[in-house]
Amino acid sequence: MELKRISGQQKNTLLEFYNPKEWPAQWGEMPIMMCQLIELLKSIDHEPVWVFTSHAELLFTNKDDYQDWQVLVKVIEMDNKQYYKIIAAQENPWHHLTGFADKPNIAADLIISGLSVSNVGRNRDIFFDSN
Repeated sequence: MELKRISGQQKNTLLEFYNPKEWPAQWGEMPIMMCQLIELLKSIDHEPVWVFTSHAELLFTNKDDYQDWQVLVKVIEMDNKQYYKIIAAQENPWHHLTGFADKPNIAADLIISGLSVSNVGRNRDIFFDSN
């Protein structure tokens, strides 16, 4: 899968953005987990996808535009362990489909599934809608 950075974020690659040396220790394994996920996604046979980052989150969309996302990935901590949280954008009444994974291959499967069922065109608010 080719992960194409949106125009506004083409200065650095995703792996440069998530470089573990650039993140404070308080983020735990998040940068390593994101790098593992990115490397795995690049090896999957899938049509190209536009991506962008917002703080520590990785967002997928079908166009070169940061205002509308299809799938959002972040790393969260539960019970002293970090997990991928994958959110696929949906219309009401559910608004979002959410899945959790502890391994990059499971997270990649959830991302691909999310891309196939997500709705776009709502101009979602990254900060409000990603919770």
